[in-house]
Amino acid sequence: MPSPTPSASLPRPLRGADSDAFTRRTITTRWPRIAGRVIEENDFPDTINACIQALRDDLPDGPIRPLRDEEAPDAALWAEFVAPHRGKTWLEAPWFFGETYFYRRLLEATGYFRSGAGARVDPFSYQKDQGLVQTADRIGALAERRTRALDEDEDARPVLTRLFRTALWGNQADLSMWTAGEEGPDHQDADRAEEHLLVDDTDAALAHLTTRDRPARVDIWADNAGFELVSDLALVDGLLATEAVGQVTVHLKVHPTFVSDATIDDVHATLEALAGAEAAPVRALSERLRGALASGRLRLRDAWVWTSPLRARALPPHARAEIARADLLITKGDANYRRLLGDRQWAFTTPFEKAAAPLPTPVLALRTHKSEVAAGLSRSQVDRLNAQDPDWPVNGEWGVIQWAPAHPSPEALRPAAAT
Repeated sequence: MPSPTPSASLPRPLRGADSDAFTRRTITTRWPRIAGRVIEENDFPDTINACIQALRDDLPDGPIRPLRDEEAPDAALWAEFVAPHRGKTWLEAPWFFGETYFYRRLLEATGYFRSGAGARVDPFSYQKDQGLVQTADRIGALAERRTRALDEDEDARPVLTRLFRTALWGNQADLSMWTAGEEGPDHQDADRAEEHLLVDDTDAALAHLTTRDRPARVDIWADNAGFELVSDLALVDGLLATEAVGQVTVHLKVHPTFVSDATIDDVHATLEALAGAEAAPVRALSERLRGALASGRLRLRDAWVWTSPLRARALPPHARAEIARADLLITKGDANYRRLLGDRQWAFTTPFEKAAAPLPTPVLALRTHKSEVAAGLSRSQVDRLNAQDPDWPVNGEWGVIQWAPAHPSPEALRPAAAT
């Protein structure tokens, strides 16, 4: 088992200034477009729209500055996060910091934490709603499969294997990459999905869950609302239907970010939408999940750390302590994968368990490739992908299910300095 990589020998974090590729395009093109969509898709007053436009105009060469909504609950935290990067341009700052900071600046611009027209208004609610509405058929099919698996008392292993894959490919529905209604990658065809699965460590996770002497607690770092959230909730439903899992804790964002990242409110809104569906299996899925919430077998948690620029090697003690209570941590999506790997320039052939932050519980990462951060691939895979599909690191067409064991030693858990 590879030892955790010492912080002194970690690769550099990604920065927009280092590349003419996806990272730079995100800062120069995608973020301004997202800010423009917030103006178009909301009915904010002119004063708020002017603040959003000012942020848009600031990209990519404006300076990183402190936040100005000092009354916000996370203001003191962000003062610390900004300090090392103050005065740098958006391209010069580490990309993961810049991305979390950009979305936090959007909330500053809309007045999310102030009294007024933008108070507690999710500026991405239109996209989230459309992401759910436009996948109603897929949600119905997924709920029908869950009903059939329960009615026919299918074996847990093939059911969970299928649900892990559904949750993985659900990550293709990313509204920061493709707006609702815009054509993006979609591997609904099972054969195509298998062809695009580069690493599959599902068996390691299932073996870990099914060989324990007590029911496991599984934690999930959730990613996007919409169909991906429904696929994650279906996985929760499948996990709780087995004797191997006693409780699932889903960790969500404390405020809107990354366009479609899910909050606790999004979970409740999704369950309400499912409860009102015409199809009985969809309503039944909602009922089972609401029952699990009522009984405490399903718990929803949020924390400021998940909307922060802190990478997993620098998580504070309380976040590590919460992780340590779980028997398995499932991380969903690209941003959580980037947090786990520190958003650093790892060679794609670096073993995953070496690149991933050493955490006190085993990790299973379900991720479709939508950024230039990757590990755990073979040289032959990388060569083939570069020849076959040069945009493979960022186009959402390729996915991994990757396992890393726990590193419970005090040395392994010592946080590295954030950069």
